Amino acid sequence: MNNGEFQAHTEQIERLVQRVNGLADEDARGTALDLLQSLMDLHGAVMSRIVEVLSDSGDSGRNALAKLGNDPLVTGLLVLYGVHPVPLEDRVARAIEKVAPQLRKQGGSAELLGISDAVVRVKINRSGNGCGSSPDALKQTVDQAILEAAPDVAQIVAEGAPSSDFVPLNMIQPAAKEEKKYEESAA
Repeated sequence: MNNGEFQAHTEQIERLVQRVNGLADEDARGTALDLLQSLMDLHGAVMSRIVEVLSDSGDSGRNALAKLGNDPLVTGLLVLYGVHPVPLEDRVARAIEKVAPQLRKQGGSAELLGISDAVVRVKINRSGNGCGSSPDALKQTVDQAILEAAPDVAQIVAEGAPSSDFVPLNMIQPAAKEEKKYEESAA
């Protein structure tokens, strides 16, 4: 299963839960929601036990757990059940480190400023003079890397990158001079 298929399944589950919540029959709605909660509780207990067993299994178990924690499909499940072995801050920092070479190729860089209440603040810098990617492209690269590693992030706030409609002052000045000449000749 790839990320797209996983996302499709997740969206289907959300649609079905909404349909259950909309059932007019309170007994049927309550039963369906209880069933869903029981399955979630069971799966959560199993996920927690898997993490515990691997953590207690020496280096090979911890290495396997680390691989699972880095897998984009498994990461979402570990986060869902609150048993991801790597703290959010570490996952975000690793994601930024992992994408750094790609950002450099795009003419930029990113720096983690901090995380508070699942809101990630990053500083995105552009280097060079216009030969790299737009600020929006750099932000999209950073956002994608962070959300893949840490789907529990609620928001990513990028600081330091000018908006994509930024126009350097030297590009505006000639037009302003022409406008002034027009105003003078009209007077």
